Amino acid sequence: MKKSFKQWATLIAICMAGGTIFKLAYLRDVFYVAMQEAFGFTNTQFGLMMTAFAVTQFIAYLPGGWITDLVPVKYLIPVSLISTGLCGFWLATYPPFTSVLIIQAVMGITITLLFWEAMIKGTRMIGTAEEQGRMFGLLEGGRGLFATIISFAALWMFTNFGEGRMGLRATMIFYAIALCGLGVVCFFLIEKNDVEGKVNAKEALDGLVHVAKLPRVWVAGGIVFFGYSFYNGLSYFSSYLTEICGMSVSMGVAVNIVRQYLIAFIAAPIGGMIADKMGSSINYLKIALTLGTILTGIYLVIPTTMGIVVVVGLMLVLAAVMMTIRGTYYATTDEIQIPIVMSGAAAGILSIVGNTPDLFIFTLYGYFMDAYPGIQGYRYIFIAMMVFAVLGVGCCFLLAHMKKKIKSN
Repeated sequence: MKKSFKQWATLIAICMAGGTIFKLAYLRDVFYVAMQEAFGFTNTQFGLMMTAFAVTQFIAYLPGGWITDLVPVKYLIPVSLISTGLCGFWLATYPPFTSVLIIQAVMGITITLLFWEAMIKGTRMIGTAEEQGRMFGLLEGGRGLFATIISFAALWMFTNFGEGRMGLRATMIFYAIALCGLGVVCFFLIEKNDVEGKVNAKEALDGLVHVAKLPRVWVAGGIVFFGYSFYNGLSYFSSYLTEICGMSVSMGVAVNIVRQYLIAFIAAPIGGMIADKMGSSINYLKIALTLGTILTGIYLVIPTTMGIVVVVGLMLVLAAVMMTIRGTYYATTDEIQIPIVMSGAAAGILSIVGNTPDLFIFTLYGYFMDAYPGIQGYRYIFIAMMVFAVLGVGCCFLLAHMKKKIKSN
């Protein structure tokens, strides 16, 4: 891929932003046990925190797509980073549960309305039609790399400030400062593309309405919906390792960081390259979701006495497959022939459908853990993950059929 310095700088800036901006909103993914001890919330309350975040996300996805087709990415991403960082300073004061819900809701707006579709559109504009799998794979991999770096830095803060209430506060302040600093950096690194700023508010809205009328866009969103639901089950593997397998909290956090971020850096670009070699992200997703279903099913039969090395190794392989899924399920918009000028609108549709699981999935998984303590709760999570993956495969077959009809017409 022959790219100019400015194009690579833009991609790096987007990766840096994408790898950092979700850290505060999803702090529970890595510091679940520490947050339980510091905030004193139940598993269900943690689920409600994510639901509050998801509600405002759900509301912001469509207008976010409209704004992204109207305002250049260069301006949207820095504002999003800085405003999210300010929320982090508030969270570090350990406010009551109601205030935490408000913080999560505000971050749903700052991240989704201003950042999410801007990240997707910015990435698509950098690559050609034949490079979409690789570009989105590099995006996910780059996000994983920068997320790994900043997460290990945050873990260093957490351990050096006592691994307790003070350690968690130091971690939240660290993330807040990093986000504000990145906002300034991204403003100077991100290049303004020539295709941006060419439509007015009415034209952008007309484009959104046009894209919303295309059934193939909603089916593509279904792939993201089921793939994302499947992926979210991974966030509970950290507590699975500590509660069921007996791993220490610090070691569980370290493994979780590797699983969630470092694996993404390695696996996502590889998945994107494979999808491009196959000539279809849709066909690749069929295979990856099927393999993910099989790997998750192993956890239903594998004994917990098998050994921590085997359990962690299997988890990392499953994580690698999932990261290739995440690295390709937004690459389908070019394949189903959505014009670049409407890519923000398409990203809005895919996002509002694909991220709907945030409205219920964490509460559902949290309920399984509270209602069925121990290994049984985790088994219900694994079963739910497998169901979502199989339904995602079904959407892939349907979208492939629609793609053939588009070509024949």
